[in-house]
Amino acid sequence: MGEYKMQLLQQRRRQYFKRNNFYSPIRPSRRPLSFPENLKCVLGLLRANGGKAFFLFLISCLLSLPLHAQSDADPISKQIQQKLSIFMQKNNIQGAAVELYVNGNLYEQYNGYADETKKDPVIRKTIFEIGSISKIMTSLLFAQEYDWAKMALDDPVTKYVKALPAAFNKISLRDLATHTSGLPFDPPGNVTTSAELKDYLNHWTPAARNQWRYSNTGSSLLGMALEFSTESDYGDLYRRHILNPLQMVNGVTVPKSLTKYYAQGYDQAGKPVAHVGGGIVSSAYGIKASVADMQKFLSAAIGLPGTPPRVFYPMRLTQSMFLKKNNNEYQGLAWQLHPIRNKTDINELRNAADHPDQIKNPVMIEEIYQRPVYSDNLMMDKTGMTEGFSAYIAVIPARKSGIVVLANKHIPDSAMIKLAREMLFTVTNLT
Repeated sequence: MGEYKMQLLQQRRRQYFKRNNFYSPIRPSRRPLSFPENLKCVLGLLRANGGKAFFLFLISCLLSLPLHAQSDADPISKQIQQKLSIFMQKNNIQGAAVELYVNGNLYEQYNGYADETKKDPVIRKTIFEIGSISKIMTSLLFAQEYDWAKMALDDPVTKYVKALPAAFNKISLRDLATHTSGLPFDPPGNVTTSAELKDYLNHWTPAARNQWRYSNTGSSLLGMALEFSTESDYGDLYRRHILNPLQMVNGVTVPKSLTKYYAQGYDQAGKPVAHVGGGIVSSAYGIKASVADMQKFLSAAIGLPGTPPRVFYPMRLTQSMFLKKNNNEYQGLAWQLHPIRNKTDINELRNAADHPDQIKNPVMIEEIYQRPVYSDNLMMDKTGMTEGFSAYIAVIPARKSGIVVLANKHIPDSAMIKLAREMLFTVTNLT
């Protein structure tokens, strides 16, 4: 496709996004500067400006004041601290972090240890495994390729991943990203490479596709399709199109200079476990991120000012309703979408967090939307888990609010969901 035609198609798609409420301008809000950041700013001015130092000192103090101070007396900060402490004690969690936006204002809380033996505290640089939140990143990469007119939602996976059985001609990239491919939850443990996965799938018959079936296998296959389409390694693709634009640092691998910040993970019994590797699981649950990385990603997922257009528009596509399940939930590209129209909806979401984890159970599909619909007045969320870590992200763009919770212990999804939703609903007055 010629460069001019591709630019024209991008322009038409973005006009469509705006007409269908994909674009919701939000007023700026700055992250409150920490004391060291304020001090560094002031000292720099004093050194550089000599006689003008006092005047500039006053201006710098005024400019560095946060729009919403986070002091010990702040009621939201106190709520976060109390709820997180109780949660950690109840689940015997070694270390945890919360990044919370309320009406565009940022609140942060770090508790416990990144490594219980070394007594390293959890800080903004602490790196966690985010598990299946990686699927959101993979879907965002796919949405970017769609936005750039290089891949289509309904392209068959066999267009990119060759040597698959004929049955896979009917499985689209949309199916892989919305868990409607009929593929298994996980391939066998001895399948670790792309070649082994293709060989395994050559002996697999996809299940009925009138059901939603959560599939790590489908996400791995979507990652392979992205690699074949872009002729790039998944990690490099993620670095160029998500990490760099959002000024994040960590990805599929942790830079050697930052390994000291990589938290030790603990299993459900509290025993240390090995870190998750890369390979074909990277696009399903293999990404690592620091607390600071996830704060930046959360801001982009909400759609706050400063989000680059190359991330903003594709993010909105991932958060659009692609299908409706018969449990009052909608499916985006990796995101789960929930109505929050009234107290009944809110109570259902609170009560759902009390139910046992049912992610492996199929759910009937009520309706499929060929033209996905975006609404900013939904709660969009995703859980993540590895053998030694748990994570959760949720956003409500209409309220400029969202939350990320990270823990270096494997705990049930339901426990993480309950904590995060309770925090988010309380501070946004969704009660």
